[in-house]
Amino acid sequence: MEGLYICKDNKYIDQVRGTSILSLLAKKDNLEIMLYEFKAERPNSITPGDTPDLMEFYYILEGSIVIGNKDNNVNMSKGDYFYVQNIKETVPFRTVSDTKMLYITSQPVYNLLYAYTDELRNLLDKSEAKDIYTHKHSNRVQDYSVKIASKLSLSGEINYALALASLFHDIGKCFIPDEILNKPSRLSDFEFDYIKKHSTYSSELLSGKFIEDISKIVEQHHERLDGSGYPNGLNGDEIRIEAKIIAVADSYDAMTSDRAYRNALTPEAAMNELKSFIGKLYDKNVVLAFEQILHDEGILKN
Repeated sequence: MEGLYICKDNKYIDQVRGTSILSLLAKKDNLEIMLYEFKAERPNSITPGDTPDLMEFYYILEGSIVIGNKDNNVNMSKGDYFYVQNIKETVPFRTVSDTKMLYITSQPVYNLLYAYTDELRNLLDKSEAKDIYTHKHSNRVQDYSVKIASKLSLSGEINYALALASLFHDIGKCFIPDEILNKPSRLSDFEFDYIKKHSTYSSELLSGKFIEDISKIVEQHHERLDGSGYPNGLNGDEIRIEAKIIAVADSYDAMTSDRAYRNALTPEAAMNELKSFIGKLYDKNVVLAFEQILHDEGILKN
């Protein structure tokens, strides 16, 4: 029948996968209809755009979310909906469970989201494929980081920036030579200096892709409280809280992963290492919050 379009078996026009899954289902002129899928306990946000006429409509098909800030949170679940138009500030929301939302926009946004997310996702896959010892490292660091931020009761906007920064923190490793990344022995000073460039490369790749905070967080994730980190030797309060969180999550995952030159540490040994450097390398509140998370999940037994 002319004019009738039937789609079955999860068919979509196009799809991009990043921190969420966005599927383009239908489009006509400026109107776009999409399916947005999010994992549980993930911070997200809706940011102001450059088009005042843009309306974004969200209808919850499955799952549940909390939307708003700490002073005005609203719980929403299947059958609830919300929309935004001409917002002046970021609207944070967090998924409580795995969630699917019908997402309709009055102006085309899919290609913009696709260009940003897919390019970075491909670079992330490329960087992890180069380093054979860190497969899915970024996903684990993101998972740890988001849980730490939640335990510390940080704001939704901080959670959103942290979720993206922690996922893409090592994306700059795609520019580091394989023979350095996977060297089975101790790195020379020259090689280590090359490795240290990855946080700057990551920051440069992210600059302009999302809110600028994300590239700044990524640049700082190897800074340390006593100023011994890189690339700028920042110390104490000069380091953003998000970067302090990624530093702990990143170090823990590195210590509990097998490397060419050593076997993985146990969770207990890795946590003891983190605690031994509280106040020197790592933030006390971040480390203790992470320790409690690992206890709650049964990873730490003592």
